[in-house]
Amino acid sequence: MEDISPRLDRELLAGFVAPVPGMAPLRPDAAGPERRNLVAHDPQDPDAPPVPVRVYLPARPDAAPAGLPLPTVVFVHGGGFTAGEQLEWFDPLCELYAEGAGAVVVSVGYRLAPRHPYPAAQQDCRTVLRWLRREGAGLGADGERVALAGSSSGAAVVTGLTLALRDTGEALPTLLLLHAPVLDDRHLTPSSRLVQDRRTWNRRSSLAGWAAYLHPLPPGHPDVPPYAAPARAQRLDGLPPVYLSVGDLEVARDEVIEFGLRLSQAGVPLELHVFPGAYHGFDIKDPQAGISRHSLATQADALRRALHPADRTIIEQASSV
Repeated sequence: MEDISPRLDRELLAGFVAPVPGMAPLRPDAAGPERRNLVAHDPQDPDAPPVPVRVYLPARPDAAPAGLPLPTVVFVHGGGFTAGEQLEWFDPLCELYAEGAGAVVVSVGYRLAPRHPYPAAQQDCRTVLRWLRREGAGLGADGERVALAGSSSGAAVVTGLTLALRDTGEALPTLLLLHAPVLDDRHLTPSSRLVQDRRTWNRRSSLAGWAAYLHPLPPGHPDVPPYAAPARAQRLDGLPPVYLSVGDLEVARDEVIEFGLRLSQAGVPLELHVFPGAYHGFDIKDPQAGISRHSLATQADALRRALHPADRTIIEQASSV
């Protein structure tokens, strides 16, 4: 489909046709969390490179009982596997997660392709998890009560990492939140051929991103491992609960729905959202649209329920985005 705009949700049309230089603020007038730029090191592997992280400490005083650490969300950004060097660009989403989930959020500045193809990004995320287990208490963060959240290409990274953690017997996250995920390098589904519009993430850009990440293997090569392209995994049992969201005008729509079906069939607790009339990253580019507010609220609520199981409500801050 060369022009998807006729099928867009009407509130999304203006944001779709007008380029936005960065992620729009979600709550411009709200006091945000405290932010810290730190560096994570892997205590188990001195040869692993240090990883820059941006930490968000929620401003709400009632986020946790006095003296107890907060749960943690490790966020892995998107960018087609090749972009996202400026972690502050993701401040609005990380702040929403911190306040909405009552959690410390750690945004990972992982190494990017093509200079650093798979498995560099996944190794960096593992470094951050190990660092949190050792030093999270110093931040007021519970390094054992962790949700992994990945957006777009970042979702491929955290899903592959979770599969690897399962297979090596390491601690699994409490929740795997996959926002607009890309999971399959093969591009065999109808939706992977449908979206050609150059104003959004399309088939051509998707294949280019996967090529950079998988180098020297090309997308679709039979030797691509499932830890790199998680839709290739033969087994999905034993994974933690998963939140999945995707727009119905995305290249990855069909692979996300198929992945969700396989998760459910494997006995993995699943929350799946397919947003009609929505393009890739709609809720980041145009967060004030009604459908975007709904998407962002479901993400915050999923994190909240997983990390604070005694609190089953959607907090006002998340639902009023």
